[in-house]
Amino acid sequence: MNFNKITLAALMALLYAACTDENGSLGAMGGAEQDQGMYAFVGQIGNIYPKLMKVADSANSEINPSEYEGSVFAAKGAKVTVYELDSLTLEKTGRSFAGAVDNDSGRFAFESLALNSPYVLIETLDSCYTEGCRERGVFYENNSTLLESAMDTVDVPFYLQVQQAVVNLRNVKKVSVSTLTTLKIPLLQKYFAEGRSFAEASDLAEREILENFGIYENLGSFENLMGENSELAFVNELVRMDLLDVYRDFLTTSPMIVYAIPPKLFVGQGETREQYYLNSKKMIDYKIGYLARSKGLDRCTDARENETGVVKGPIDDDDIAVVCHSGKWTLGFKTIEHTMGSMTDARDGKTYKTVTYNWGDVTQTWMAENLDFVDTTSLSVDSSLRANLSGNVYCYREEFDDANCSIYGREYQWSAAMNIGADDIKMYSVDSLGDTTYFAGPGSSEGYSEKSWTWNYTDYITPSNHNAYQGVCPDGWRIPTFEDWKTMLQNMGAQYGVEQNEVLPALYDATATGFDLKGWVKASIADDFRFVYLETFMYTNEFILTDVPLYKLEVFNWRPYGFGLGLSDKHGFVKRVEGGEYDFSPYAPKTSAAVRCIKN
Repeated sequence: MNFNKITLAALMALLYAACTDENGSLGAMGGAEQDQGMYAFVGQIGNIYPKLMKVADSANSEINPSEYEGSVFAAKGAKVTVYELDSLTLEKTGRSFAGAVDNDSGRFAFESLALNSPYVLIETLDSCYTEGCRERGVFYENNSTLLESAMDTVDVPFYLQVQQAVVNLRNVKKVSVSTLTTLKIPLLQKYFAEGRSFAEASDLAEREILENFGIYENLGSFENLMGENSELAFVNELVRMDLLDVYRDFLTTSPMIVYAIPPKLFVGQGETREQYYLNSKKMIDYKIGYLARSKGLDRCTDARENETGVVKGPIDDDDIAVVCHSGKWTLGFKTIEHTMGSMTDARDGKTYKTVTYNWGDVTQTWMAENLDFVDTTSLSVDSSLRANLSGNVYCYREEFDDANCSIYGREYQWSAAMNIGADDIKMYSVDSLGDTTYFAGPGSSEGYSEKSWTWNYTDYITPSNHNAYQGVCPDGWRIPTFEDWKTMLQNMGAQYGVEQNEVLPALYDATATGFDLKGWVKASIADDFRFVYLETFMYTNEFILTDVPLYKLEVFNWRPYGFGLGLSDKHGFVKRVEGGEYDFSPYAPKTSAAVRCIKN
């Protein structure tokens, strides 16, 4: 499948062609009369990208650009030229004024310009070694590191980057000159030539550029790219992206950031992590708008709220599922009917989100977070539970990362989650002659690996009390059964029109279903460069079940591509059943997983 690639040069050439006649001169013009006067303004030349954790400020203090990976300022010494433009045609009058960037932050100033017209073209010629000036610390890929090149020894020719802006100095005293302002010029000239006022032509040019990238709100003047709280940096990022690269992000990292990452892993964990997460989430929304527009999805409006769409990929099962929410196409699935709530565990005072589904013939209320109960000291907690939890509870995901338990909840050994003591679990070995030897519990010194084992739970869990087994859950709640999970997934799948395995990704979409499964993510920080990169991630989750001989349920996405509904070959919903070698292990009661309690 071919992808459209919008390049700056191609778009500018097209727009220039649209606003000139066959002789290359501008057509019918509009504008104001000549206006002599003295003008002064300051500016900054360069691009700001949201990849950086902190967008460079616009204060007057000197800035070392290597500290701001999201900034590419014009180099010190770069030439800045101001060309006077005719008020009626916006063509150069032949008068110009030269200046230069005299710092490392791309800043320049013109204190007194005697002009016959308030309209000027500001232009800089900036030399770089690499495309995008990456030797100054800006990278597209998340896992890139700063180039360690000695600029005075690199045998690579310079090439010039031209950045421009056309402004009305009556109204503008501070100018950001960037890729966006450069892209805007031919459209501004086109609309001005049609008889629009300069202000109207400027607004129309910006609106057209934004809409070409699926952005329909006003983000402010392009000449204010470096303004406080401006989101134009995200648009500036889109301008330089290849559409295919944007698409590839949505086969791997983007769904992981949206679905798998618990916000607590980044939010509140330090400025660098938090800013990276928030910037990444926002950038994903802009990318989705770009893809939706390029793939022919009409604008998301209030009338289309909760309507779903598909961004077609090069392979059928790698399509991207999107949904219309609050006037924007976003990554995700349509919202099904559910009610969010909360409950507080009286034993330790912790509060959990809950979600309730009414399936018609049955209503289910689940915890929308993994259980995080580990109290082994309070006298208000049942003494047997305190004893069975002791030494048998861990942080979920602990084997992968030193994550805080409050992020992913706890992982419980099966017997601890069931509140069954080791003395109550009978295990036995059967030899080839049929003789049986019983052992008191899993702590026996016998060589388990050399025998065929089975086990039972005495009278604790029988088919008659599967649906009422509290275990480690709070009062009024219980450990789910395999049938509880099937009931939820089958009914949820029916609402989405897919089978139970195919609906699993929707469990990760907190907006769509409220269940809010979370995957596991390992992120690292290069503190020297304020840079976050994601090393690895997965969607697999395992949960304790009550059923005998079932004891653990697994939900997984077996590869990171194609994270969408209707992909049963890529998603798994596994039950462990008696009969396999693993299930005959005497260590089965020691198997551990997370707990999602369901209300009685």
